[in-house]
Amino acid sequence: MKRLMLSITAMVIAICSVVAQEREIVIACDWGDISATFNTPTAGSDVAVLIVAGSGPTDRNGNSGPSLNTYTYKMLSDDLVKGGVAVLRYDKRAIGRSRVNDPTTIPNMVFEDFVDDAVRCVDYLRGEGFEKVIVAGHSEGGEIALHLALREDVAVDGLVLLCCPGFPMDQILNAQLSAQLVPQHLGLMLTATTLMQRIKAGESVPVESIPQELLSLFHPSVQPFLCSSMAFDPAELLSRVEQPALVISGGRDIQVTKDNAERLMRGAKRGEHIHFEHMTHVLKDADTNDRIEQLVSVYTNANIPLTDGVSNAVIRFVKP
Repeated sequence: MKRLMLSITAMVIAICSVVAQEREIVIACDWGDISATFNTPTAGSDVAVLIVAGSGPTDRNGNSGPSLNTYTYKMLSDDLVKGGVAVLRYDKRAIGRSRVNDPTTIPNMVFEDFVDDAVRCVDYLRGEGFEKVIVAGHSEGGEIALHLALREDVAVDGLVLLCCPGFPMDQILNAQLSAQLVPQHLGLMLTATTLMQRIKAGESVPVESIPQELLSLFHPSVQPFLCSSMAFDPAELLSRVEQPALVISGGRDIQVTKDNAERLMRGAKRGEHIHFEHMTHVLKDADTNDRIEQLVSVYTNANIPLTDGVSNAVIRFVKP
């Protein structure tokens, strides 16, 4: 029996090696190193997808500790590679294994810094000889993808916007906080609204002016990034994008609701919208819209597969 199990294991390894090759890469930058995973079909491909992670400390796999343990990006990458597409996924600046030489610069990071880093990743793929490069951005990563499409110093052939905000960041935050704080904590909600207005105006709000309950969201160390994120409208950006775009939304998304995708699509020149009724923000199905139940049952469960059809929709878009 042991010999049989060893034979089966060897067969699985052999099959995987035929389907894909994986290597860890480092892209040197003036601020430090971008750490990434590069997967390619063994048969080769002329198409590559860059997966850009969402907000916070979410890493290249779609995880950020016990509160977010989904492996969503790795699952998507594996599916795309099986479909004949090369994939680069990376840890954003100061996240995961992407090292910053001078940690004291981290509080000064702004949104455009993350766009610059994504440019370097696209350049890497172009350097590998790929004829077609598609950027697949999840949540905040979708906003980074939108900026990439409008940059003159990088060539992007299309966008996949996964649960991407369609409203400015302050409006998104306001909606998310309202869902959590109103009506039980109306005073805290009003304080949060005032803080957002001050930060958007470019004011540096001292830590003593921020309630403890809101400190992680509005801490002075993240205010420059918040301010820069509130300065643009994703729907307006997409209205100027000439490349084709696939917008994917989920009916169980408690963070970025369907109306965001609908707003994005109103001005899109070459946009397609696909909606999955039971899909959550982490691209996996749930049978509830309750925030706490989703956080417990979906956001922390790496064994749940991606929503059926999501990966195939991306593959069809990437390889028409």
